[in-house]
Amino acid sequence: MLPISHGELFAEATAHLHDGRPAAAEPLLSQLLSQANAPPPNYLAWIEASLECYRRLGKSRHAGYLLLFLGRFAEARTVFATAENGHFEVARCFDLEAYRRTSSDRAPLWVQAARGYREAHRPVHAALAFAAAGAHSEARRSWREVLQHPALRGRPYEQALTLFNLGRCHLEELESLDDGRRHLVRAQQLLEEVAHDFEARGERERAYDCFAILLQLGKESGSFENLAEGYLNCIRIFKQDHLKYYALQYYEDFLRLALEREEFHAAASICREAADYAQRVGLPFDRNYLTRAGEIWSRAAEANERSGGPIELTENALLAAVESLNSLGDFVRIRDTYQQLSRLPLLEKRRQRYRTIAARYASLSSPPGELPALPEQLRQRHAYPAIWELDLVEWELDGDCVLVASAILANERYADLIRRRALYLVLRQLDANQEQPLTEQALALGELQAYPALRPLERLFETGKAPVRRSVMLALGHLYFKRSLRLVNRGLGDEAPEVQEAALAAVRKLFFPHAFDPLTRIFREATDLRVKTAVLESLGRMRTLEAGEFLIEVLRLEPDPIGRIAQRQLLQFGLPELLPIARQHLELAVGITADRLREILGIPVPVPSPSTRAE
Repeated sequence: MLPISHGELFAEATAHLHDGRPAAAEPLLSQLLSQANAPPPNYLAWIEASLECYRRLGKSRHAGYLLLFLGRFAEARTVFATAENGHFEVARCFDLEAYRRTSSDRAPLWVQAARGYREAHRPVHAALAFAAAGAHSEARRSWREVLQHPALRGRPYEQALTLFNLGRCHLEELESLDDGRRHLVRAQQLLEEVAHDFEARGERERAYDCFAILLQLGKESGSFENLAEGYLNCIRIFKQDHLKYYALQYYEDFLRLALEREEFHAAASICREAADYAQRVGLPFDRNYLTRAGEIWSRAAEANERSGGPIELTENALLAAVESLNSLGDFVRIRDTYQQLSRLPLLEKRRQRYRTIAARYASLSSPPGELPALPEQLRQRHAYPAIWELDLVEWELDGDCVLVASAILANERYADLIRRRALYLVLRQLDANQEQPLTEQALALGELQAYPALRPLERLFETGKAPVRRSVMLALGHLYFKRSLRLVNRGLGDEAPEVQEAALAAVRKLFFPHAFDPLTRIFREATDLRVKTAVLESLGRMRTLEAGEFLIEVLRLEPDPIGRIAQRQLLQFGLPELLPIARQHLELAVGITADRLREILGIPVPVPSPSTRAE
């Protein structure tokens, strides 16, 4: 029997609607809406028919979410208002409509949204909407309500975020500056404590979030100390995770902000540190950073002279510039800098010494050559996500599948394919009864391929039986975030064998660059050969220099069969930049390790002589 085409299904569904049988049309239309890859005209036609079907059946929420997907917010509000406890959905319609508009009439919509959120007992959402509307006193009231929420007890990270948001609201109004600073200081203290705890538990990605918020605190409060603490700790975490381009991007951002604030000494030190790091990880930007360090030290000297600062500071800045230029062999600029030193109002003996040194460089020239800089796209201003808002929204929704997916279906920043999947997930959940398998829900969350899906999956894993936990692991194979691997690691140690197998399958799929550090951590902590093998296979697909170096380390240090598995991955690696590193290791290797490295490099393996074989 031939399968029924989409056109035939749609024709049958519309015939049922025409004949006044919406209950018969509903399952057919639901089947069509599950086809997220359908052409847009077809999918929109199915939505319009489904909208009519749900209206006739009196399913207000179903119809409301279809209208939300279409961006018809006023209609959606009217429909949700007829649904039981529809305050949150009505509020979200106002909220989303405000974001879609570019005119000055957005504030009233946000106020309406905030009032609806407050009525729905969602104070985080209410506070954010009031703040967006500029109603800061109302926003503060909502943030204080969040701070007093019983569920926030024992959660210092969320407490810190709430204090941070509350402090920002206070700073918006001049009469409450002291309160704002007090809340921000407490937020800073909590964030520093929580970041330390996260790092101690090996959750560096969560420690990064804390430092990123400190960075934002420094930007908004004007505190260069907070700014520096945030940037330098974020850079440190990127280095530990072997994310070298991210580290250099943050160096660039920090350098730009330091120069804007005329923090020349800090800026020059940043350049020097970035130069050392670039050289250490084999990136060709070290000479460019050294050149910029010399230029910045010269600017520091000029700024100190203009402000009438101590002459010793000017002298020290110029000598620091000489040190950077000396590393480059830039003799012309070294001579010019010593001549500048000789003109300072110093003791004649020291001025004569600088003139003598400058004369030694008279006949020398600077070496020609390019000084490659970090690519321009990595030096542009970057908008960092508002973690202090997003993580509190996640806390308040607490993994509610419908509310999380409904935020995705209405957000045009997501691809249409993802929005359609989110829509279908919501519609299925609205039809769900207690017997509906949670396994399907978990798999559908994975297909969203979106970060907000992680909290609902964590909740399912924590409360579900083995088949549900297995589906969670399968879903995680589609979610390319470091946080996914935390939950995968729990699955690897699950008591149910089917959950362990699904977790192993997820490990083999999660080979994106940010996964390097959590994968290697899993490898080092694992005692199960299957886990170690899955990690090595994932690293083999990662095709990054860091992954290749780790595989070489495993080949050298781990006994068989692990060493042999690492070699097999390296033979398929295909990254030319790794070959010089492999040659360096070959120079120190002996025995079977040397033979395996030769095989990777394509060097013939020596054949033992007959006498050696006899021995």
